[in-house]
Amino acid sequence: MKCEKCGSDTRMQVQVTLSAPGSAYHQLTKKDFHRKEFQVLGANWETANFICTNPDCCHVSDGYGNYVTKLEKKNKELSAEVERLKAKYEGTNLS
Repeated sequence: MKCEKCGSDTRMQVQVTLSAPGSAYHQLTKKDFHRKEFQVLGANWETANFICTNPDCCHVSDGYGNYVTKLEKKNKELSAEVERLKAKYEGTNLS
């Protein structure tokens, strides 16, 4: 993916769900990810960010999931406002 601001390459940051032995608690290292006992089970794409590698730009783009989450939040806000206005004007003839 290219930076939407300057067109440079980006790096992705995403939270992952990891299956690991209990003995690794508070002792996780980068080398552990190469061991058989460690498995990546999934990624939380709603928290994904794409960071521009150009040091003069460093723009951060939200991933697709963040876009969807923002739309859902805005939808809830607008629905609540509609309900508030319905209650306010209930019984009023607006014709």
